[in-house]
Order: sequence, then C-alpha cells, then structure tokens
Amino acid sequence: MEKPLVLYIFLFYWHFLNALFTVEAPQSLYTVEHGKNVTMECTFPVNGEFRFRDLSVSWEKKDESKKQVYALLKGEEDFKSQHSDFKGRTTLLKENLNLGQSLLQITDVKLRDAGFYRCLIGYGGADYKTINLKVKAPYKTINQRVVSTGDNKWKLTCQSEGYPQAEVIWKNRGYEDLTDKANTSYETGSDQLYRVTSTLTIKSRIDEVFYCIFWNKELQENTSAVLHIADSADGVLWAENRRFIGASLIATALFGSVLLFMVYIRKARAYKDNRIPVASSSIAKLSKDKDTHDCSDASFEDQELKYMQIEKN
Repeated sequence: MEKPLVLYIFLFYWHFLNALFTVEAPQSLYTVEHGKNVTMECTFPVNGEFRFRDLSVSWEKKDESKKQVYALLKGEEDFKSQHSDFKGRTTLLKENLNLGQSLLQITDVKLRDAGFYRCLIGYGGADYKTINLKVKAPYKTINQRVVSTGDNKWKLTCQSEGYPQAEVIWKNRGYEDLTDKANTSYETGSDQLYRVTSTLTIKSRIDEVFYCIFWNKELQENTSAVLHIADSADGVLWAENRRFIGASLIATALFGSVLLFMVYIRKARAYKDNRIPVASSSIAKLSKDKDTHDCSDASFEDQELKYMQIEKN
C-alpha cells in the first residue's frame, strides 16, 4: 500500500526539518460565495536560484478522512491520488512558485468545499500551514407570489435558496411581527442549499404592504422583499386576463373568417343563379328591338312583364 503523500514528504525531508525552513499563510481565513472561485496562498523560502525539480507541494482537506486536493511531487503533478470532489476544479499557479508562493485555485466552489486545508511544502526542508475556507450562499433572490383566496383573504408566499438555514420574518406596513401566522418549510438539494418557502395567509384590504425578511443568523445577513397586495393582485389578474383576451381574440378571428367565407359563398351562388335571367332579358329586349325597330316605345311595365315571362319559360 502506498504511503500518504504527506507522510512520504515528511519522511523524505525529515533530516532537513529545522527552523530555517518555514511555511507561512498570509491569510488564514478565506470566505467565498457558493459558485465563485477562490485562490488560497501559502509561502515558502526559495533562497537563491529556484530549482523546480526539487519542489514538492501538497494541498489536502482535513475531513473525517483526508482528501487530496492537489499534489506536485518533485516537479511532477500527481492527479492519481486526487479526491473525486476536486477533479477538474483545481489549479496550482506555477508561474508564482519561483517567488515562493503556492497559490491554489478552486473553481465553482461548493458548500462541501468548506473546511480546513493544509498546505505542505517540501523544498530543502518541510513545513505546513493550515488555512480555513468558509463558503456562504446568501439568499439573494426572493421569489414572491400573492394569491387572492376570496373574501379579502390573501395567501402571500416568499421562496429563496441559500446557506446556512435562514429564518423568515413577516411584517406589515406598521412593522408588526406576523411571523407566528406564517408557515415555513425547508428542503435541501444535492447541492446542500436550503430551499426555504414561507407562506402567510391573512385577511387584508387592498393596497396593503407586507415584508418577508430572510435572516441568516450565522452570516449576520438579511434579504427582504416587499409584497404589495394591489400590485401583485393586479399582476396575477392581468396575466390571467391577458390569456383570456388572447383566447377571445383568436376565437373571434376564426368566427369572423368563417362568417366572411359563408357570405362569399352565398353571394357567389346568388350571382350564378341570376346570370341566366339577366342575359335572357337582354336578349329578349334586343330581339324585340330588332323586330319592331323601336325600343323607345316599350314601357317599363312591358319590359318587366317580358322579364318575368322569360324567367317562367
């Protein structure tokens, strides 16, 4: 069984361990937001020309069992022993090594990344320093909803995600505490974030204002949202009415198209039926004019009578 990298380095450099080689941590605590990147640093003495092949660097996370975060052994990177939690998310900024700086960058920080890290350097001697990484996830975005349940009763809902678990406080326009009347539930996902949903059911008049406040005690941070019953209710009704109006317009357009089509068909049929009588009447008139050589003497009644006779025939 292979020995842990830390033990290997200490045994290899055991006879070099002395006060002349000291690793320092310029910053012992880092606080980063969930999903962001963080770069942690420890420093070591170079003393003269830098010899990359003589350098060994190890970053590990101290959990119940140690997790290898990054390893550089005698100038060669070793990813075989890297823990799966950090695969593809760690980089050692090698351009800073000749300055005596071991800069470890972790991208897309997860909540599980929080904890204590040990930076161990072996370079003509060996030493390490421990660094604390804290990860926070503020309740930045609050989704809100206002629904009327009738009889001037309203259901107000606020939902947000963050970490650690937050308390939800409800207040009205006069800042009266209504938290006891609310129902708050908590869920956790695979990303360990808390999804907090709080609902306040209350009887209120129109144009009233309420506040939901997400209080993160551990981080001493709060995020609040304003719920205006008039505005929110109008928004909900407007959305429903807009959908109704859209459906009505479509139905009206279809009905209008069918109606126009029917009128067109009816006119076309009427025009077709009337074409023959009109033509016969004209022919009859012309025939009479030809026979009598005087069409000006024919009265209006005679013309109408001839038209009816032709239609009858």
